[in-house]
Amino acid sequence: MKKDIHPKLNNKCVVTCACGNTFVTTSTLPSISVEICSACHPFYTGQSKFVDTEGRIEKFSKRLKLASEKKLKADAIKKSKKKKTTGETKEVSLKEMLRKAKAEEEKNKKAKVSEEK
Repeated sequence: MKKDIHPKLNNKCVVTCACGNTFVTTSTLPSISVEICSACHPFYTGQSKFVDTEGRIEKFSKRLKLASEKKLKADAIKKSKKKKTTGETKEVSLKEMLRKAKAEEEKNKKAKVSEEK
Protein backbone atom coordinates (compact mmCIF):
# COMPACT_ATOMS: atom_id res chain seq x y z
CA MET A 1 0.00 0.00 0.00
CA LYS A 2 1.32 3.45 -0.91
CA LYS A 3 2.06 5.92 1.85
CA ASP A 4 0.57 9.43 2.07
CA ILE A 5 -2.02 8.98 -0.70
CA HIS A 6 -5.08 8.94 1.56
CA PRO A 7 -6.50 12.12 3.13
CA LYS A 8 -6.02 12.66 6.85
CA LEU A 9 -9.02 11.58 8.90
CA ASN A 10 -10.29 14.07 11.45
CA ASN A 11 -12.11 12.37 14.37
CA LYS A 12 -13.44 15.66 15.75
CA CYS A 13 -15.23 17.24 12.79
CA VAL A 14 -17.86 19.71 14.01
CA VAL A 15 -21.06 19.78 11.96
CA THR A 16 -23.05 23.01 12.39
CA CYS A 17 -26.65 23.28 11.20
CA ALA A 18 -28.48 26.45 10.17
CA CYS A 19 -30.86 25.91 13.11
CA GLY A 20 -27.93 26.17 15.53
CA ASN A 21 -27.57 22.47 16.33
CA THR A 22 -23.98 21.13 16.40
CA PHE A 23 -22.60 17.63 16.68
CA VAL A 24 -19.24 15.91 16.25
CA THR A 25 -18.48 13.26 13.65
CA THR A 26 -15.58 11.81 11.69
CA SER A 27 -14.56 13.41 8.41
CA THR A 28 -11.60 14.57 6.37
CA LEU A 29 -12.78 18.18 6.82
CA PRO A 30 -12.28 20.11 10.07
CA SER A 31 -15.82 21.56 10.05
CA ILE A 32 -19.00 21.22 7.99
CA SER A 33 -22.00 23.55 7.79
CA VAL A 34 -25.37 22.13 6.71
CA GLU A 35 -28.81 23.64 6.16
CA ILE A 36 -30.93 20.83 7.61
CA CYS A 37 -30.11 18.27 10.28
CA SER A 38 -32.03 15.62 12.23
CA ALA A 39 -32.99 18.20 14.87
CA CYS A 40 -34.85 20.42 12.39
CA HIS A 41 -35.83 18.12 9.50
CA PRO A 42 -39.62 17.61 9.24
CA PHE A 43 -39.25 13.84 8.84
CA TYR A 44 -37.57 13.53 12.25
CA THR A 45 -39.51 16.24 14.09
CA GLY A 46 -42.97 15.37 12.74
CA GLN A 47 -43.72 19.05 12.19
CA SER A 48 -44.14 20.66 8.82
CA LYS A 49 -41.57 23.34 8.16
CA PHE A 50 -41.13 25.65 5.21
CA VAL A 51 -37.59 25.41 3.85
CA ASP A 52 -36.48 27.95 1.26
CA THR A 53 -33.02 26.85 0.23
CA GLU A 54 -30.95 29.51 -1.50
CA GLY A 55 -33.97 31.69 -2.25
CA ARG A 56 -35.60 29.31 -4.71
CA ILE A 57 -38.96 30.99 -4.33
CA GLU A 58 -37.46 34.43 -4.93
CA LYS A 59 -35.69 33.13 -8.05
CA PHE A 60 -38.93 31.63 -9.35
CA SER A 61 -40.89 34.79 -8.60
CA LYS A 62 -38.29 36.86 -10.40
CA ARG A 63 -38.41 34.61 -13.50
CA LEU A 64 -42.21 34.68 -13.46
CA LYS A 65 -42.24 38.48 -13.27
CA LEU A 66 -39.76 38.79 -16.15
CA ALA A 67 -41.80 36.38 -18.27
CA SER A 68 -45.03 38.32 -17.69
CA GLU A 69 -43.30 41.62 -18.55
CA LYS A 70 -41.91 40.08 -21.71
CA LYS A 71 -45.37 38.86 -22.70
CA LEU A 72 -46.89 42.30 -22.13
CA LYS A 73 -44.24 43.87 -24.37
CA ALA A 74 -44.87 41.27 -27.07
CA ASP A 75 -48.63 41.88 -26.89
CA ALA A 76 -48.09 45.63 -27.20
CA ILE A 77 -45.92 45.09 -30.28
CA LYS A 78 -48.59 42.83 -31.83
CA LYS A 79 -51.28 45.45 -31.23
CA SER A 80 -49.17 48.19 -32.79
CA LYS A 81 -48.49 46.00 -35.83
CA LYS A 82 -52.22 45.28 -36.21
CA LYS A 83 -53.00 49.00 -36.06
CA LYS A 84 -50.44 49.69 -38.77
CA THR A 85 -51.81 46.97 -41.05
CA THR A 86 -55.45 48.00 -40.60
CA GLY A 87 -54.62 51.59 -41.54
CA GLU A 88 -53.07 50.53 -44.83
CA THR A 89 -55.04 49.42 -47.87
CA LYS A 90 -55.76 45.77 -48.19
CA GLU A 91 -54.08 43.85 -50.98
CA VAL A 92 -56.52 43.27 -53.81
CA SER A 93 -56.49 40.13 -55.89
CA LEU A 94 -56.24 40.26 -59.68
CA LYS A 95 -59.82 39.04 -60.06
CA GLU A 96 -61.13 41.88 -57.91
CA MET A 97 -59.05 44.41 -59.84
CA LEU A 98 -60.55 43.22 -63.15
CA ARG A 99 -64.09 43.40 -61.75
CA LYS A 100 -63.51 46.98 -60.59
CA ALA A 101 -62.03 47.94 -63.98
CA LYS A 102 -65.05 46.49 -65.83
CA ALA A 103 -67.44 48.28 -63.49
CA GLU A 104 -65.66 51.59 -64.09
CA GLU A 105 -65.75 51.05 -67.87
CA GLU A 106 -69.49 50.40 -67.73
CA LYS A 107 -70.01 53.56 -65.68
CA ASN A 108 -67.97 55.57 -68.19
CA LYS A 109 -69.99 54.13 -71.13
CA LYS A 110 -73.29 54.94 -69.39
CA ALA A 111 -72.05 58.45 -68.63
CA LYS A 112 -71.08 59.00 -72.31
CA VAL A 113 -74.42 57.65 -73.52
CA SER A 114 -76.31 59.93 -71.14
CA GLU A 115 -74.23 62.95 -72.27
CA GLU A 116 -74.99 62.24 -75.93
CA LYS A 117 -78.75 62.24 -75.33
